[in-house]
Parts: sequence; C-alpha cells; structure tokens
Amino acid sequence: MPPSPSKNQPRLPAQPNRLGAWLVYRALIRPALRKTFDQVLLNVGSTADILRNREPILAYVTHTSWWDGHLAFELFRTVYPRHHYLMMEEAQLARYFFFRWCGCFSVNRQEPREALRSIRYASSLLQQKQSLVWIFPQGQIIPPDRRPLQLFRGVADIATRTGNLWCLPIALRYEFAGEQRPVALIRCGEPTWVDADTTREQLQPQLATNLTRAADQLRDDWNQQNLAQFRPILQGTASVNRRFDQILGPIVRWWQQ
Repeated sequence: MPPSPSKNQPRLPAQPNRLGAWLVYRALIRPALRKTFDQVLLNVGSTADILRNREPILAYVTHTSWWDGHLAFELFRTVYPRHHYLMMEEAQLARYFFFRWCGCFSVNRQEPREALRSIRYASSLLQQKQSLVWIFPQGQIIPPDRRPLQLFRGVADIATRTGNLWCLPIALRYEFAGEQRPVALIRCGEPTWVDADTTREQLQPQLATNLTRAADQLRDDWNQQNLAQFRPILQGTASVNRRFDQILGPIVRWWQQ
C-alpha cells in the first residue's frame, strides 16, 4: 500500500473528476437506485435554507444499509448540488477506486494516525464554500432502531477543528409498503452551528442527541404514515404489480364487468 502523501491527507484522498463522477452516477448509482427502490422520499424539515446557502456542512448520518452512500450522491448531486465528499472505509475505497472521482476519501479507524489524517483532511475540505462532507459516525451498519446511538468522536473533532460550519444530522430508513420494492426515506434533523469557541466536549453529546431525535422522528413518521412533508426525489422503475395495474388492469376490469 502506498504511503500517505502528507500528515494532512489520508492514504486515499478524493480525486474529483467531473466526467468520472458523471459516469459513475449515470452508469452505476442512479440505475441501481431506480431498479432497487420504488421511491426515494426526502423531508428536509427546517433546513432548506441551510442546504442552499454557501456555508459548509458536515452531514453526520445514520448507517443502516449498504445503500446509504448511494443516497448521499443522489441527494447532493441532483437535489442540492454542492462540492460534496464522503468518508469511506479504506478497504472498500481501495476496492472501488472509482468512487474517489465522486469525492470519496478513505478512513482507517484501526490506525489512529491514519484516522487523524482523515480528520484533518475532512476539515480542510470544509474550508471551501458550499462544501459538504458526509460521514457515518457509527462506523458500521447498525439496525435503525438500536439505541443508544454510539458515535465516534471524529465528527465532533472535524467540526470543532474547522469551526464556522453547520453540523446536520440525517436519518436514513428503508421500508416496504404497498409496492414490490422498498421505499428509501431521508429525514434531516435539527442542525447545530459550530463556531470557533465550541469545544468537542460540548458538541459530542449534542450531536448524539440530535441524530437520535432525527432517527426517532423518521421511525415515527413512517409508523404513523405521516408523510405529508416528504417529497419524492427519485422514482424507481415500474415494479411488476404496477406494470400489471397499468397494462392488464383495465383488461381485467373490463372482463369482470
């Protein structure tokens, strides 16, 4: 494995490439989402202005499925375009190197020095205007309703090292409803403004509380079918039952008359 290029970069830094990112998105990410999900539904709550402005955002997200990173690209490439980056496990990024073109960079939590390089690197990325770094502070895929949420301190380290940015909790969930394919749900929680005086000790418990609240709200929204504030940001390809309704449904109804 090649050595780290500097103490402020991980072994696998992002290598943004517009053409490469477009190819990965159009050939891999979007077709996979449309084939797998009936819909992707989004509720930004009170954060619409934050997502549109030029201040940097550190999005810390529940990690409930392999699909989480795909949703990140869909949300921040097509709905709220930004300079977006995603922290990804080093072993996975080494295997799927082309995600570096989309803004992915590596982290290796088993090596403290390498993890620190990733933290420094994420902080440097957040110095850009309209930048967004997407991080999974649980460190592994966890069932969506397991409590308490245990967050690595890296998200608070990045935020306090950077300062003058928003920390935005985002909850993800995947549910089956009345269609053959599941629904993917995204819910933004209560953002926290981090200034130069905020300490890690102050921030860490607040981040955990806000992410837990966003995940609980998303669970309750689904269980109560309180989806009026959600809007579709992606429609999947027609499933078997929908094709049946569209093509054969009228024939069946005519035959039954």
